[in-house]
Amino acid sequence: MSNIEDEIAKDSADVQTRESTSDSYETDLEAPAVARTGPLTEAKLFGRQTPPAADTATHIPHAPHVPARAGSGYRALAGLLCGYALLIVGNGLFQTLIPLRVLQSGYPTIVIGLIQSCYYAGFILGAVINRRLIDRIGQHRTFVAFSAAASILALAFGAAQSPWTLGAVRLLTGFAFMGLYTSIESWLNGTVENDKRGQVYGSYAAINYLAVGTGQFLLNVGAGTGAQQFSIAAALFAAAVLPVTLLEGWPVKVADETLHRVPARTWRESVREMTASAPLAVPGCILAGFIYSSFYSMMPVYLERAGFSTSELATFMGIALIGALVPQWPMGRLSDRVDRRRLVYITAAISAALSVVLFLFDVRVITWAATLVYVAVTFTQYGLIVSHVQDRTEAQHRVAISALLLVLFSFGGMTGPALASALMTIVGPSGLFLFNGLSCALLALSARRALGIHLRSSGARSAQ
Repeated sequence: MSNIEDEIAKDSADVQTRESTSDSYETDLEAPAVARTGPLTEAKLFGRQTPPAADTATHIPHAPHVPARAGSGYRALAGLLCGYALLIVGNGLFQTLIPLRVLQSGYPTIVIGLIQSCYYAGFILGAVINRRLIDRIGQHRTFVAFSAAASILALAFGAAQSPWTLGAVRLLTGFAFMGLYTSIESWLNGTVENDKRGQVYGSYAAINYLAVGTGQFLLNVGAGTGAQQFSIAAALFAAAVLPVTLLEGWPVKVADETLHRVPARTWRESVREMTASAPLAVPGCILAGFIYSSFYSMMPVYLERAGFSTSELATFMGIALIGALVPQWPMGRLSDRVDRRRLVYITAAISAALSVVLFLFDVRVITWAATLVYVAVTFTQYGLIVSHVQDRTEAQHRVAISALLLVLFSFGGMTGPALASALMTIVGPSGLFLFNGLSCALLALSARRALGIHLRSSGARSAQ
């Protein structure tokens, strides 16, 4: 009898030990996430995790975020920024080739606007379908996959003839670039701290405009807008994979046992929370989409209608877009010290005034001078808006917010070329500047309103 009682007691002790171990492991699984970078291991890359160590003295369930060492941020981002530069050189060439190719096919201006709008419709489609892709496979593999897809689509556009086919390929290109930009921007935002965000975004934007401007000069390579130039764009998209895969600095996910389970949020909830914390976010991103997309999509059409040759057009677009990089880093640095909303208000007001000048005076010297200043001032605005919103975003929501901001920008980008081409059809080629002026004026008003809301809420808190 005594032996039976001893066996029962032993079995009970074993069960309690197993339950205790299981509870400890489940507790570890619910610990909060830590955003960090570090060596890429097979377990982290493919999601195979090992149970936490039994040594509770060294286990830190609430490990804090550890900022990168001074100067290490740019080294960690070197592969990404080099790959991004190659990608944007190709896209700069590709974006200008498209309207010229459609014009040479004899289609009217409104068709060009609609085909270009498909690009941003693809952005929105990509955001809806691929919302969780980065969380599942990581930024690096998302970048590689969609760079390859963009290369294939560039070749397809060069071979297509029907406007319906061109529109479909442009939509799929937008789908691919949505994945690329979301992976890049969430990668950047997960690496830098708030007090450096403006400087890093300034560098990011400067690389963008240097690359996209360089891509314009490739218009003079090969035979016009033939298949050779589309092949160059495709080769650059494929080459963007090399530095990302060969250099260090890949972002990695922390082990599952340290993840904090954040409840999924709907798009509506994300927009509502973002609007409450940053009222400029929604109108700012949509209007920035209007402004940026109308320039990239319809400015080549304006120049061609105004009598610029292909060589002159390439030089004009190249110099204008390379000139846009000059204020990027200084503006980013300034925005780390001055309210970003105030800078958006000032730059948008200047852009609106320049658009009026371009609308009223169709003189080539004025077109050159005013456009160079317009691009330099205007193309700082999206970076300012994104940095402002990300300052007010919790770390675990940054991938989702990056995607949401791109969706809003894409909605503006999808609508902008269609509206601008309609005004150009009604008013003439200078209708592009009328559209730009109205969009910039609305952006200035939105920034002023956001500043007013901020000042009123600050005054109410001071009164309490």
